[in-house]
Amino acid sequence: MTAEVWQTGLTLEAYVSGMGQHEAATRRRLARPALRRADREAMARLTHVRHTLAMTEAWCGDSMLNVPILAQVAAAAPNMDLRLFLRSQAPVLDAYYQARGITHIPVFSFLDADYRLLATWVERPQAAHERLQAWYAAHPAVVAVRANTALDPEERRRQLRELTAGLLDEMEAWYDQGLQQATVLEIRRLLHAEPAA
Repeated sequence: MTAEVWQTGLTLEAYVSGMGQHEAATRRRLARPALRRADREAMARLTHVRHTLAMTEAWCGDSMLNVPILAQVAAAAPNMDLRLFLRSQAPVLDAYYQARGITHIPVFSFLDADYRLLATWVERPQAAHERLQAWYAAHPAVVAVRANTALDPEERRRQLRELTAGLLDEMEAWYDQGLQQATVLEIRRLLHAEPAA
Protein backbone atom coordinates (compact mmCIF):
# COMPACT_ATOMS: atom_id res chain seq x y z
CA MET A 1 0.00 0.00 0.00
CA THR A 2 1.20 3.49 -0.78
CA ALA A 3 -0.07 6.92 0.26
CA GLU A 4 -1.21 7.51 -3.33
CA VAL A 5 -3.28 4.32 -3.45
CA TRP A 6 -4.61 5.05 0.03
CA GLN A 7 -5.98 8.39 -1.11
CA THR A 8 -8.09 6.65 -3.77
CA GLY A 9 -10.13 4.92 -1.06
CA LEU A 10 -13.54 6.20 -0.05
CA THR A 11 -14.24 7.99 3.17
CA LEU A 12 -16.94 6.40 5.30
CA GLU A 13 -19.51 9.01 4.30
CA ALA A 14 -18.72 8.66 0.59
CA TYR A 15 -19.05 4.89 0.86
CA VAL A 16 -22.35 4.97 2.76
CA SER A 17 -23.83 7.69 0.54
CA GLY A 18 -23.12 5.61 -2.54
CA MET A 19 -24.35 2.30 -1.18
CA GLY A 20 -27.93 2.13 -2.34
CA GLN A 21 -28.55 -1.36 -1.01
CA HIS A 22 -28.16 -1.56 2.78
CA GLU A 23 -27.59 2.21 3.16
CA ALA A 24 -30.44 2.72 5.64
CA ALA A 25 -29.41 -0.31 7.72
CA THR A 26 -25.76 0.79 7.69
CA ARG A 27 -26.69 4.30 8.84
CA ARG A 28 -28.88 2.80 11.57
CA ARG A 29 -26.01 0.62 12.74
CA LEU A 30 -23.56 3.54 12.61
CA ALA A 31 -25.84 5.46 14.97
CA ARG A 32 -25.80 2.66 17.57
CA PRO A 33 -22.94 2.57 20.05
CA ALA A 34 -20.69 -0.36 19.17
CA LEU A 35 -18.00 0.11 21.78
CA ARG A 36 -18.21 -0.30 25.50
CA ARG A 37 -16.30 2.12 27.68
CA ALA A 38 -13.42 -0.35 28.18
CA ASP A 39 -13.22 -0.83 24.39
CA ARG A 40 -13.07 2.93 23.77
CA GLU A 41 -10.39 3.33 26.43
CA ALA A 42 -8.30 0.50 24.98
CA MET A 43 -8.60 1.92 21.47
CA ALA A 44 -7.69 5.41 22.72
CA ARG A 45 -4.31 4.03 23.81
CA LEU A 46 -3.67 2.55 20.38
CA THR A 47 -1.04 4.60 18.60
CA HIS A 48 0.71 2.12 16.30
CA VAL A 49 -2.25 1.71 13.92
CA ARG A 50 -2.61 4.77 11.70
CA HIS A 51 -4.62 3.49 8.73
CA THR A 52 -7.52 1.08 8.53
CA LEU A 53 -8.51 -0.28 5.13
CA ALA A 54 -11.81 -2.02 4.49
CA MET A 55 -12.44 -3.90 1.26
CA THR A 56 -16.14 -4.31 0.82
CA GLU A 57 -19.19 -4.06 -1.45
CA ALA A 58 -22.52 -2.34 -0.80
CA TRP A 59 -24.49 -5.57 -1.36
CA CYS A 60 -22.59 -7.49 1.33
CA GLY A 61 -24.62 -8.22 4.47
CA ASP A 62 -21.50 -8.96 6.53
CA SER A 63 -20.19 -5.53 5.56
CA MET A 64 -23.46 -3.90 6.61
CA LEU A 65 -23.08 -5.56 9.99
CA ASN A 66 -19.35 -5.06 10.56
CA VAL A 67 -18.26 -1.85 8.79
CA PRO A 68 -20.14 0.28 11.36
CA ILE A 69 -18.27 -1.53 14.13
CA LEU A 70 -14.95 -0.88 12.39
CA ALA A 71 -15.89 2.78 11.92
CA GLN A 72 -16.41 3.17 15.66
CA VAL A 73 -13.15 1.35 16.41
CA ALA A 74 -11.30 3.72 14.06
CA ALA A 75 -13.03 6.77 15.55
CA ALA A 76 -11.99 5.76 19.07
CA ALA A 77 -8.30 5.40 18.20
CA PRO A 78 -6.12 8.50 17.96
CA ASN A 79 -5.15 9.47 14.41
CA MET A 80 -6.60 6.34 12.78
CA ASP A 81 -7.75 7.05 9.23
CA LEU A 82 -10.37 4.75 7.67
CA ARG A 83 -10.70 4.21 3.93
CA LEU A 84 -13.03 1.84 2.11
CA PHE A 85 -12.31 0.17 -1.22
CA LEU A 86 -14.94 -1.52 -3.35
CA ARG A 87 -13.64 -4.93 -4.37
CA SER A 88 -15.12 -4.60 -7.87
CA GLN A 89 -13.17 -1.36 -8.38
CA ALA A 90 -9.90 -2.41 -6.75
CA PRO A 91 -8.59 -5.39 -8.76
CA VAL A 92 -4.99 -5.00 -7.58
CA LEU A 93 -6.07 -5.01 -3.94
CA ASP A 94 -8.42 -7.93 -4.58
CA ALA A 95 -5.57 -9.86 -6.24
CA TYR A 96 -3.34 -9.12 -3.24
CA TYR A 97 -5.92 -10.68 -0.88
CA GLN A 98 -6.74 -13.57 -3.23
CA ALA A 99 -3.03 -14.46 -3.37
CA ARG A 100 -3.15 -14.80 0.42
CA GLY A 101 -6.24 -17.02 0.35
CA ILE A 102 -8.65 -14.25 1.39
CA THR A 103 -11.75 -14.54 -0.78
CA HIS A 104 -14.51 -13.18 1.46
CA ILE A 105 -15.48 -9.63 2.35
CA PRO A 106 -15.37 -7.48 4.28
CA VAL A 107 -11.62 -7.51 4.83
CA PHE A 108 -10.22 -5.08 7.37
CA SER A 109 -6.48 -4.42 7.23
CA PHE A 110 -4.70 -2.37 9.86
CA LEU A 111 -1.58 -0.48 8.78
CA ASP A 112 1.11 1.57 10.46
CA ALA A 113 2.11 5.14 9.55
CA ASP A 114 4.19 3.84 6.62
CA TYR A 115 1.28 1.72 5.30
CA ARG A 116 2.88 -1.55 6.41
CA LEU A 117 0.41 -4.31 7.26
CA LEU A 118 -0.01 -5.02 10.98
CA ALA A 119 -3.07 -7.28 11.02
CA THR A 120 -6.04 -8.41 8.92
CA TRP A 121 -9.57 -9.39 9.97
CA VAL A 122 -11.93 -11.15 7.55
CA GLU A 123 -15.71 -11.35 7.05
CA ARG A 124 -17.28 -11.96 10.48
CA PRO A 125 -16.32 -13.05 14.00
CA GLN A 126 -15.86 -16.76 14.70
CA ALA A 127 -18.99 -16.75 16.86
CA ALA A 128 -21.01 -15.60 13.81
CA HIS A 129 -19.61 -18.49 11.74
CA GLU A 130 -20.82 -20.86 14.45
CA ARG A 131 -24.28 -19.27 14.55
CA LEU A 132 -24.54 -19.51 10.76
CA GLN A 133 -23.52 -23.18 10.78
CA ALA A 134 -26.32 -23.85 13.27
CA TRP A 135 -28.76 -21.84 11.13
CA TYR A 136 -27.85 -23.83 8.00
CA ALA A 137 -28.19 -27.10 9.92
CA ALA A 138 -31.71 -26.01 10.86
CA HIS A 139 -32.49 -25.05 7.23
CA PRO A 140 -31.36 -28.05 5.11
CA ALA A 141 -33.28 -26.80 2.05
CA VAL A 142 -30.71 -24.01 1.66
CA VAL A 143 -27.86 -26.52 1.64
CA ALA A 144 -29.74 -28.71 -0.86
CA VAL A 145 -30.31 -25.82 -3.27
CA ARG A 146 -26.65 -24.79 -3.07
CA ALA A 147 -25.59 -28.36 -3.86
CA ASN A 148 -28.09 -28.89 -6.70
CA THR A 149 -25.96 -28.72 -9.87
CA ALA A 150 -29.03 -29.23 -12.06
CA LEU A 151 -30.20 -25.68 -11.31
CA ASP A 152 -29.05 -22.90 -13.59
CA PRO A 153 -27.32 -20.06 -11.69
CA GLU A 154 -30.26 -17.64 -11.91
CA GLU A 155 -32.75 -20.21 -10.61
CA ARG A 156 -30.33 -21.13 -7.79
CA ARG A 157 -30.06 -17.43 -6.81
CA ARG A 158 -33.85 -17.04 -6.93
CA GLN A 159 -34.44 -20.06 -4.70
CA LEU A 160 -31.72 -19.01 -2.27
CA ARG A 161 -33.15 -15.48 -2.02
CA GLU A 162 -36.50 -17.02 -1.14
CA LEU A 163 -35.09 -19.45 1.41
CA THR A 164 -32.82 -16.92 3.12
CA ALA A 165 -35.14 -13.91 2.99
CA GLY A 166 -35.09 -13.33 6.76
CA LEU A 167 -31.52 -14.40 7.47
CA LEU A 168 -29.95 -10.94 7.42
CA ASP A 169 -32.54 -9.65 9.89
CA GLU A 170 -31.78 -12.64 12.13
CA MET A 171 -28.07 -11.94 11.84
CA GLU A 172 -28.59 -8.31 12.80
CA ALA A 173 -30.38 -9.52 15.94
CA TRP A 174 -27.46 -11.88 16.67
CA TYR A 175 -25.07 -8.92 16.47
CA ASP A 176 -27.25 -6.93 18.85
CA GLN A 177 -27.19 -9.92 21.22
CA GLY A 178 -23.42 -10.34 21.41
CA LEU A 179 -21.80 -10.80 18.02
CA GLN A 180 -21.03 -7.09 17.78
CA GLN A 181 -18.93 -7.38 20.93
CA ALA A 182 -17.32 -10.51 19.49
CA THR A 183 -16.17 -8.47 16.49
CA VAL A 184 -14.78 -5.73 18.75
CA LEU A 185 -12.91 -8.25 20.91
CA GLU A 186 -11.39 -10.01 17.90
CA ILE A 187 -10.16 -6.68 16.52
CA ARG A 188 -8.79 -5.66 19.91
CA ARG A 189 -6.87 -8.93 20.18
CA LEU A 190 -5.46 -8.51 16.69
CA LEU A 191 -4.28 -5.00 17.51
CA HIS A 192 -3.07 -5.87 21.02
CA ALA A 193 -5.47 -3.26 22.39
CA GLU A 194 -5.85 -4.74 25.85
CA PRO A 195 -7.21 -2.98 28.92
CA ALA A 196 -4.86 -0.89 31.04
CA ALA A 197 -3.33 -2.76 33.97
